[in-house]
Amino acid sequence: MTLASPERTPAFAGARRSFRFDLPNGATAPIIARAVVTDLMSLCGCAELVGDSRVLVSELVTNVYRHTRTAVVRLDVAVNPDYVRVAVWDDAPRSRLLSLPVPAYGDSGRGLVLVESLASRWGIYRPNTESRSRKGVWFVLDREGRDGGVP
Repeated sequence: MTLASPERTPAFAGARRSFRFDLPNGATAPIIARAVVTDLMSLCGCAELVGDSRVLVSELVTNVYRHTRTAVVRLDVAVNPDYVRVAVWDDAPRSRLLSLPVPAYGDSGRGLVLVESLASRWGIYRPNTESRSRKGVWFVLDREGRDGGVP
């Protein structure tokens, strides 16, 4: 999947932009999310963030796939001059939210450790009855070592 040709410098490189993608929750969701984030980072002039953003979005979307039965995974990406912020949402407010620390043994359970080590900042959105039925995990990657000053 390619969003557009990465050979041209996009007109919105360096501008503040927000993007939303709804993906079917299934075995291919992490693959699709990685492709979308790769193309988006390249098109927005954030090529230096491609590697880390691919790893992190893949981990978070995989968690939704493995731990929920929600039909849709929502991916919100905000590209700013100093940072990129990504949130991964699901419609399963009662499923397990987070699991840290890492289990001593086993082949899984280390995704959030990767998020902790690669992201500049990260956190969770808990569902509540007044305004939010979805739950989500977000991360920020600062551009070129700059601290964007966002939560």
